[in-house]
Amino acid sequence: MREFSIGQVEQSTSSGGRMICLYQILVRDVPPPVCCESYGIRITDLDSGENEEVPDITIFPERIQALAQMLLQGGVTPCTLRDVVDDWL
Repeated sequence: MREFSIGQVEQSTSSGGRMICLYQILVRDVPPPVCCESYGIRITDLDSGENEEVPDITIFPERIQALAQMLLQGGVTPCTLRDVVDDWL
């Protein structure tokens, strides 16, 4: 599996601390007979090391790019990633 960083966001936590989240697109090669790429997302809190990933969301690169930009702009955290992706789907 390959991964590509698309950005990071620093934000305040509810307890007054800070959190820096790294956003990555995951790419998995789907074997024959399909022969395509499947895309997912990973978000990592760089301060605590907490991360969450949702693999195999779509096979369309433009869709994963749109989702990734939405997550980045919205400052989605690892603990809310799955809920946001579920709503997006």
